[in-house]
Amino acid sequence: MRIFLLIALGMMSVSSVMAQWEAMNGSAVTIRHHPVTFTLQDTAYLLTGTTAQSSPQGTNSFFRYDEAGDQWVALDDFPGGARSYAYAATYDGKAYFGFGTNDFNTFYNDLWEYDPVSKEWTELASCDCSGRSHPAFVAQAGRIFVGLGNGPFDRNDWWSYDIATDEWSQMPDLPGPPRHHPFHFAAGDYVYAGMGHNGGTFLSDWFQFDPATDSWTQMDNHPGGPRVAGQEFSYEGSGYVISGDGSQHENLEDGEFWKYLHETDEWERLPDHPGNPADGRVGRWAPGAFVVNDHVYFFGGVNRGGGFLYSDTWRYDLRTTVSTENPELEVVSMRVFPNPAQSEIRVKGKAIQTNAEYQIYNQQGIMVQEGLYNGGEVLRLNGRLSSGLHFLRLGQETTSFIIVR
Repeated sequence: MRIFLLIALGMMSVSSVMAQWEAMNGSAVTIRHHPVTFTLQDTAYLLTGTTAQSSPQGTNSFFRYDEAGDQWVALDDFPGGARSYAYAATYDGKAYFGFGTNDFNTFYNDLWEYDPVSKEWTELASCDCSGRSHPAFVAQAGRIFVGLGNGPFDRNDWWSYDIATDEWSQMPDLPGPPRHHPFHFAAGDYVYAGMGHNGGTFLSDWFQFDPATDSWTQMDNHPGGPRVAGQEFSYEGSGYVISGDGSQHENLEDGEFWKYLHETDEWERLPDHPGNPADGRVGRWAPGAFVVNDHVYFFGGVNRGGGFLYSDTWRYDLRTTVSTENPELEVVSMRVFPNPAQSEIRVKGKAIQTNAEYQIYNQQGIMVQEGLYNGGEVLRLNGRLSSGLHFLRLGQETTSFIIVR
């Protein structure tokens, strides 16, 4: 897995390049699971989802985020009815929203458009497909792609909505098993979808859909294993996934945060989102996230062990995850494999030298191992190193990798 990190020329330590999560104001608005969010004209919006007071499952509430005041402002309710387990995407200055359920008996197949200038919702043509909750829902190349999900049975069909003509077309099915609650986003020129689960079978597979040819390609599995019920977003042409549940439908032990490197079909592990729950599982089921002005905001979701909704909100500066035009910084890369690792790693890169000094730092920026590394050799990891995200500095290059024990 190739990792890209920003490093000041000869001046920045590993601990200083590790981006930090910043706590924001808590709000009653974000205490919900399956919130739907979208961003238009540097303004974030939140609608529907499930709160402790929702009856039976969803809401029709609609809010705008005031970034300057770090608070939510109530707007007129969404006119299409209360629901949860729905999704939204944006394209060409407008938002598109639909699907979901409010009672697990009626599953929506509707589609709505929101115009931030007129502040009005317009109902568009409903999908020719069956209604469903937990679908994939992605805008790309003038179309909205919707598929997978359950209503009530898990599905692997795939549909395209043409924004210009207000028409739906059926596309080739996802080649993997039917599923709901997948991860999905646009990256580069493609749409990606995968993971999720089919009943008790939890999936780690990953697929690319090409809108130019309307065809699927199976990619490498997610390196962390099966994942379900987290959150996803796109930023600067790349896709990201955050938090969720693992193969037993328990909250993930760590607040996992990943960037997908679509150019190479690889995943980069970013610093975990914060959390200190009583059951020790930091991940959250069905949280929310949105991007405004180069920051991702993360909130809500459920702690399955404790059975409670989270009330905190955090944000992370996404500029640390992409290249920069700052002349004092450079982008460097190395490849560490296997990743995740257990007891040893190998390193590949253009500038790996014989007897190069190396240091390994944990996520707190504390050096936990050092020595000399000869290019091509196995680098054995100290048995005292714990599981989790680590940073390898080798010569003038730095990369991250995961230890699993």
